Amino acid sequence: MTDAQPVTAPLSLRERNRLRTRRELLDAALRVFADKGFGGATVEAIATEAGASKVTLYAYFPAGRDDLFRELYDEVNREYLELATAARDAAAGFVDRVVALAAPLLEIGGRPLVGRFYANSDPTAEPVLVPVRGHASRLSVTLIAEDVVAARTSGLMAPGVDPEVLAALLVGALRAALAEVAVDGTRAGHLLAGIADLARGLLVPAERGSDR
Repeated sequence: MTDAQPVTAPLSLRERNRLRTRRELLDAALRVFADKGFGGATVEAIATEAGASKVTLYAYFPAGRDDLFRELYDEVNREYLELATAARDAAAGFVDRVVALAAPLLEIGGRPLVGRFYANSDPTAEPVLVPVRGHASRLSVTLIAEDVVAARTSGLMAPGVDPEVLAALLVGALRAALAEVAVDGTRAGHLLAGIADLARGLLVPAERGSDR
């Protein structure tokens, strides 16, 4: 006998309308950011793009555009982490595990609006995004460092610098690839192959053709 699953009540019309308005404001913020950059993404511009009033925007996002952009960034972060961790768990071998972290990052980066926002390096946006930025990179460093340790233990990789240092350098390469693909999405395949080559180059020569 299995436990009964809780029944989720359907959303009311009012709740559906609130969710739709919230989504429209987030999507409008993304479009305005792509068109005007962070500096030009004012509350007025975002509200106008969404066909809403400033009062409505502040009702959903009390800190205005800061709330909007933090939620957008966190939303992309959550999607990336879900995709990347699932792909890595299904992969075997050091190279494939690094590629598993890179592939969804480049897929997201290649999306016309989302990629430009996620790869953004505007220094004026940094203070706003501090609470939500860096989570994915830190987790990626931790995961790759674990794989470095495993590869060394198995004799696939020679001893060297601290695993977290090596992992941070590889994650830096992933972030650089994200910035590249956000500018030109057609380069995703070449960038992913380059990341695989970087990871493969860390293995001892006898294992470079066998570990995937």
